[in-house]
Amino acid sequence: MTKHKLRLVELFESLQGEGANTGRLVIFARLTGCNLNCPFCDTEYNKVTLELTPPELLTKIQKEFPHCKSIIWTGGEPTLQLTEEIVGLFKEAGYWQALESNGLKPAPMGLDYITLSPKGNTRPQVLKNYGGRTVGEIRMAIADGDTLPPIEELPRAEHYFLSPIFDGDTIVSANIQHCQTLIRLEPRWRLSLQTHKLIGIR
Repeated sequence: MTKHKLRLVELFESLQGEGANTGRLVIFARLTGCNLNCPFCDTEYNKVTLELTPPELLTKIQKEFPHCKSIIWTGGEPTLQLTEEIVGLFKEAGYWQALESNGLKPAPMGLDYITLSPKGNTRPQVLKNYGGRTVGEIRMAIADGDTLPPIEELPRAEHYFLSPIFDGDTIVSANIQHCQTLIRLEPRWRLSLQTHKLIGIR
């Protein structure tokens, strides 16, 4: 593990802006690479700004963000780089760890919270990867006119969220209205807005 280097787009501390952990102070470790190419993606996931071994990354985080003990591994698709050994290193150092994933690869064991955002026709593979696990939340990115599968065709989760797609940092009213319609049809879904964009934080 000491020789393997993680490639990161960015590393920063902020408040989680969406989902069940909205408002929680976290360190975002955005790893490079993705196994999808979504047209609405708002991340430069192939831009490498840091290359560090896991111990080097841990040391950097401890030095730069000494008061925060919560990490969100995000991307891109973080499961392309994240391993159980890396999760174990940060767990041993006392960190709560969450993952934000499209679900196309199984998540390493040992994480404290998993957010899955299945895209397009990938749901069968996501269900295969997570059928035996209960995740923290399913968060579906929704545009006007999108349809939803029955919740029973998704992995089990503590929370089910619909996230209306923004135009950059701007709300798209039609997408929010469509989310409202979908929630009326299936009230187990709840609305999750990207509040970090609404209040102008990173």
